[in-house]
Amino acid sequence: MRRIFNKIICFTAAAVAAVGVFTVSACSNTYKTQSLDGDYKKGEPVSNGGFAVEKGDYIYFINGKEVNTAENAYGEAVKGAVMRISKTDLSNRNYSNVQTVVPQIAYSGNSNAGIFVYGDYVYYSTPSTEKNSDGEVQNSHLAFKSTKLDGTDSMKDYYVQYSDNTVEYRYVEENGVVYLLYVATDEKLFGEETGVKNLHSYNTKEKSDTLLAYNVDSVTFDKNDLTNPRVFYTMKVTDFVLNKTYSTYNQLYTVTAGAERKYATGAVDYTEYLTKAFENSENGYDSSKDPEYVNCGTLVYDGIGIGSTDKLNVTPFNGEGAEDVNRSAFTYTVSSYQNGNLFYTRTRSSLGSTSAALLFNEKETDILKPDWNSVSGNPEDDKCLIRDGSAASSYTYLFDGNGNIENVLIANSNGLIKTIINENGELATKVDGEDTFYMTTGGQPTILLIDYSNKYIYYSVSKNANGYSVNGYSVNRIKYDGNSGDYYNPFGDIVDDYTPVCVLDLDAASDWYKPEMYDGQILFPTQTENMTGYVYIMACDLRGADGKVLNNEGIKALNDKYKGVSDKIAEIDSTVYENLPNALKYAFYTSDADYIDELIQAYVSIKDYNEEHFWSKQSVEKYKDFVAVKGDWSEYSTDTVKINGNDVAANKRDYYYALLGRMNEADAKAYSDLLKTNYLQAYPETEQTWFEGLSAGAKAGFIIGVTAGGLIIIAAAAIVARIIIRKRKEKLPSYKKQRIKVDTTDDKNIDVYSDEQ
Repeated sequence: MRRIFNKIICFTAAAVAAVGVFTVSACSNTYKTQSLDGDYKKGEPVSNGGFAVEKGDYIYFINGKEVNTAENAYGEAVKGAVMRISKTDLSNRNYSNVQTVVPQIAYSGNSNAGIFVYGDYVYYSTPSTEKNSDGEVQNSHLAFKSTKLDGTDSMKDYYVQYSDNTVEYRYVEENGVVYLLYVATDEKLFGEETGVKNLHSYNTKEKSDTLLAYNVDSVTFDKNDLTNPRVFYTMKVTDFVLNKTYSTYNQLYTVTAGAERKYATGAVDYTEYLTKAFENSENGYDSSKDPEYVNCGTLVYDGIGIGSTDKLNVTPFNGEGAEDVNRSAFTYTVSSYQNGNLFYTRTRSSLGSTSAALLFNEKETDILKPDWNSVSGNPEDDKCLIRDGSAASSYTYLFDGNGNIENVLIANSNGLIKTIINENGELATKVDGEDTFYMTTGGQPTILLIDYSNKYIYYSVSKNANGYSVNGYSVNRIKYDGNSGDYYNPFGDIVDDYTPVCVLDLDAASDWYKPEMYDGQILFPTQTENMTGYVYIMACDLRGADGKVLNNEGIKALNDKYKGVSDKIAEIDSTVYENLPNALKYAFYTSDADYIDELIQAYVSIKDYNEEHFWSKQSVEKYKDFVAVKGDWSEYSTDTVKINGNDVAANKRDYYYALLGRMNEADAKAYSDLLKTNYLQAYPETEQTWFEGLSAGAKAGFIIGVTAGGLIIIAAAAIVARIIIRKRKEKLPSYKKQRIKVDTTDDKNIDVYSDEQ
C-alpha cells in the first residue's frame, strides 16, 4: 500500500477550458521577420529565469520595466522588449549596440520568474492583446509564448493564457522537453462553487496541459535554480466517506513537470472507494459533480497521527504504516528548496495545542529513494536544525561542492549574521563571536545576489551608506568567507573585503527583478536620481584596469571619485556664478554643451533679455569647460573610459554607470525634459495671440467652426441668389417671339408678274 496512492490520477487537461485558463495549438501562427545575424545556437544558458540570460555570444535581457497596460502590438514595443547584446559589446561598454529579439513586452505581475532560454528559443510571458466582446484589450491576462533567438518564429498565439498576471510560473526542461509549470489560483475545473489552487504542467512539444495536483495548499519551486523541473507542495487530507477534511495535519508531496499522464496503479480502487462513499446518495457517485482527487506526485511526508479530539481515520491517500501511527499529528510548511535540499518547518498538534515550528532539512536524494517511507521517514524532534524556525524565510544557505550546508546567513533588524551547523547538526543562532557573529550591522539586509566565484555578497539596506537617498534597493558588498576576527573593525578606519562598502548611489527597483551580474558588471533596474519614473536597465562596471572585479578598497576609491565631482560642484560660489552649479548637474547627466547656448539665445530673441541674464560669460565658459573636461576640470581629462565608442571622463555620470539598451522615444524626451526642468530655466515662450493661447482642442474646434461657418455662408449666399433670380423672373413681363405669318391664299386680282408703271 506504500506506493499505491502516491500517484492517484494524472489528469490531462488539454481539452479543458478552465475558468481563466486557455490553451491553444502553439506555433501554428507566427510572425515572420528577418532573422538577426550571428550564431545564436552555441553555448548553454547561464542564470535562467531573471531579467537577463547569458547564452553563447549574447546576453538576452528585458529592456526595462513596462506596465501591462502599455501598447503591446507586435513590433511596436521598445521598453519591456526582449533585446540582446553581444558579450563583446557588453565587455567594451557598447551598451547601446543592442538588437531586439522580441518586440513585445516581456511582463509578469510578480518578479519570481522572467525570461528563459532553452535550445534555440527564448520563453517569456506577455500581456494579452486579445479583446473581449466589448472591444477591451485583456491586458490583465498573461500569455505565455516563445520566440526563436534570431528573432524569427515569434508566436502570435500562446501556449497558455491565464487571467491573473501575477500567476507563479517557471519554464523548465525535462528529458529534452520544455514545460511551463504554473500555479492556477481560484480555479474551477469540476463545477466547484469556490475556486481552488492547482498545479499545472504544459508540454510545449505536445501542446498538452496536465493537471499535476488538484486543490493544493502551497507550491514551492527551487529558490536558486529556476530551471529545476521538481517542485514540492502541501495538501490537506480529506476522508470522503466521512466527508471530513483534517485540519490537524497535512501531507507533503513532490512532482516533476514531466509526470506520466496516465491512470496510476490504485486509481480503480480509489473510484470504488468514492462509489462506496456515495452509495447512500440519490444518484450515487457522479464524477462530474462530486469531489475529485487528482495528484500525480509522490508522497514525501505524511503527518497523520492522533488528533486533538479523535484518532485520525486512515484514508486511501495515507502512506504505508499510517494505520499503525500512534503519535501527534504534523503540519508541514516548506521554507525553501535549493541545491538539492528541502527545508521545512513542522508543527505538532496534540491535545488541542500546537507546538513551535521546528526547522528540518532533508536531501532530496534521500527522500526520493525507492525504500523511503512517508510515515516512518518523519525525523525525531531532536534532529531539527533549530527549534524555532519562525524566521526561516530570512535564512540564506551556503553549500560546499557536495551539497552540504557550509554556512547559514541570518538577516535580522540589526544586520547579517553568519553562523554554522554545529557538530550536533543544529543551527547555532546565539551570537558568540566565534562561530556565530555579525558580518554587517546597521539595518535589516536584503540579499540581492551572491558572486560565488569571488565570494562576495551584494545586499541592500534601507539607507545608503554613502549618504544618498534610496528609492528601492541600495547596493552594498562584503566578502562572506571570513572568520569572526576578519569582520572586527573597532575603529572604522579599515577598508578591506570584510568591511562593508556601498557601491556609489546605485538604487535598484525593489518591485521588479533583483540585480544580476555578468562579466564583472552589475546590471540593475534603475531607480537612481531622475530615473524613478522610467526603470530601465543600467550597467555599473566594477572591473579594474586589470579586468578583474575591484576589491572593496577599489570600490571605496570609486565612491570617493564619484562624490568628489558633486563636492567640487557644491564648492562653486553661486553668488559669483549664479545658476552654474545646477547647470553643471545637468551637464553631469547629459554632457550637453549646446543647449545652454540655445537657451540663452531664446531668452535674448523672445524675451529681449541680456545674454548674461542667467549666466555670466564666465559661467558659460566654465560650463563648457566641464563638458569638454578643461580648465577647472582638466584633472579628469586623463581618467576616461569608452562608453558606446566615446571617451567619457570621470566627471560624468556615464563613467560610473550607464543605460543598457535604449529608451523609447516618449521616455527619452520626457527624461530630457525632466533634466532641463530640474536643473535649468524653463524654455521661454513667445508672446501669444489670443488664438495661440488656445489649447490644441480649442484651436481645432475654432478652425473647424470657422471652416464650417464659411461653407454655410457661401451656401446661404448661393441659395439667396437663386431665390432672388427666381422672384425677378416672376415679376418681369414675359415676351414671346412671334413667328412671321405668310398668307398663302390666292389673290387673283394681283398680277405678280406685271411691271409697275
